[in-house]
Amino acid sequence: MTGETVGWFQARADALHLSTITVAEIESGIAKLRRTGSEHRAENLRVWFDRILETYGERVLAFDIDAARIAGILDDAARAAGRHPGFPDVAIASIAKMHEFVVLTVNLRHFQPLGVDAVNPFSLN
Repeated sequence: MTGETVGWFQARADALHLSTITVAEIESGIAKLRRTGSEHRAENLRVWFDRILETYGERVLAFDIDAARIAGILDDAARAAGRHPGFPDVAIASIAKMHEFVVLTVNLRHFQPLGVDAVNPFSLN
């Protein structure tokens, strides 16, 4: 991460949120590292992620009934357009749409068919 990118994140820290879906994806990655024998990497990621969760606290947004209803609509629209971004991305997009947030992701193409604003944070200044 460049200094400019770090500065961008720091300047907006209080406005940034995580989704519970993102939490599940990172926990899955940690579990996979442990399962495949990368204990050191898993532990480093665990320490980092525990700090992130402590920092975000109340800014971890749940996938609830309202988000689920939006997810159903977004998923159908994506499928109608011949796209299948996968449930995690649909769920993240629905949470963002519900709160009128922008998704920060390096996988912009996954969110394009979902009708939610998405930006690659590593391309920001």
